Amino acid sequence: MAKVVEFDRFKVIKASAKEMFEAVGSPGICDYCSERPKHGYYIAVLNKWYCPKCWENFKKRAVWYPEDAMVENRNFECYSKLLGL
Repeated sequence: MAKVVEFDRFKVIKASAKEMFEAVGSPGICDYCSERPKHGYYIAVLNKWYCPKCWENFKKRAVWYPEDAMVENRNFECYSKLLGL
């Protein structure tokens, strides 16, 4: 089941590939490395879904910028509704 993941100030949703497909038609391919994991992380500020490996790499280099908050909130609200959160 999809759930919100806490990471710094970022808004992130952990969801299975199946949930993403059913919610938005995503084929379950990591937007960074093109792998096909069983679950991944939707990063609202990027509007991308990452596999667990790419998610861990993102966390090491991520910087949150306040000027991105409006877009991040919009993306997060949209996917939250679609995923039934």
